[in-house]
Amino acid sequence: MMKKLKIGIIGCGKQAEKHILSLKKIPNISLVLSDINPEIAENLAKKTGASWTKSVEEILNDFEVKAVVICTPTPTHIELIKEAINAGKDVFCEKPLCEYQQDPSELKELIKNTDRIVMIGYIYRFVPVFEEAYRLIREQSINGISLVFGKILSAYFRLGGRGSHQVWKHKKATGGGAINEMLVHMVDLANWYFGPLKNIEVISYDLRCPKRIINGEEIIADAEDFVMIRCYGQNGVEIYCQADLITPAFTQYVEMQAENGSFMGSIQADMPSYIFLKESRGGYPAGKTSLNYGYRNVWDIQMLAFIQAILTRKSLDRNTVEDSIKLHKIMKEIKRQIER
Repeated sequence: MMKKLKIGIIGCGKQAEKHILSLKKIPNISLVLSDINPEIAENLAKKTGASWTKSVEEILNDFEVKAVVICTPTPTHIELIKEAINAGKDVFCEKPLCEYQQDPSELKELIKNTDRIVMIGYIYRFVPVFEEAYRLIREQSINGISLVFGKILSAYFRLGGRGSHQVWKHKKATGGGAINEMLVHMVDLANWYFGPLKNIEVISYDLRCPKRIINGEEIIADAEDFVMIRCYGQNGVEIYCQADLITPAFTQYVEMQAENGSFMGSIQADMPSYIFLKESRGGYPAGKTSLNYGYRNVWDIQMLAFIQAILTRKSLDRNTVEDSIKLHKIMKEIKRQIER
């Protein structure tokens, strides 16, 4: 039997528990938790059946810990990744890689000089319907033209939710707002499909619901709750990305129109996902083909991909630090336009 793979969890908030539950489904994994507040780590350890320690340093200095999962506030990510790499650990880090004011470029060179696996948690890339779109757009193409769809003529990426779950998500000082929480996911998908993105333009940016009721108390929000950008990708495809914290019921989809048909995809089971083709191509018939993959826990898929990369030592095919550095430049430009 394979010796247990010991994973350290750094930061024990809401995101950490999702990763812990997924990791516990994988055989021969043991977990040790830490948080800046040891009581939080202890409580989550008791809840999930993991062990815990009083400090991050204990995890980083433990030679039995082969990898860490970083679920701390964004400004701490770069330093923790560097410390983990220098301690010989593989790394999974929650998105985004860093704040827009920070420079993540030094990580690229640091990773290049080691054999460490470093994955950043952009989970929408692991949704089966979006993986299929990537395959048809990028992998089955010649000179950027899809062999199935032909030239993509337009693309729309949408993600909306009501917000009002946690105060920090509506405060600028704590990194809240529709850009950090929502838009970054859709821009990442757009860049995955059509990058490098260019001519980025913020066409709408607003705070439409400044008063929020959270945990029974009224709070005043100061972070944006609506944003839309327009940009262009390979072969001049015009792309719109919209994100908001005002949609009453969670809504997410990607819609594309092309010379030979359409694509509609969503992470939601109650939203239609399909390919419509004018002409049969790439194994798809003419007409409408529903894309139904059944329920898939993308958190499980993402964590399994990370563990497999650790065990096989194969390079990641997505969610690399290099991917996030490219995304960081795009998001920095969006922030620059807003601040201007």
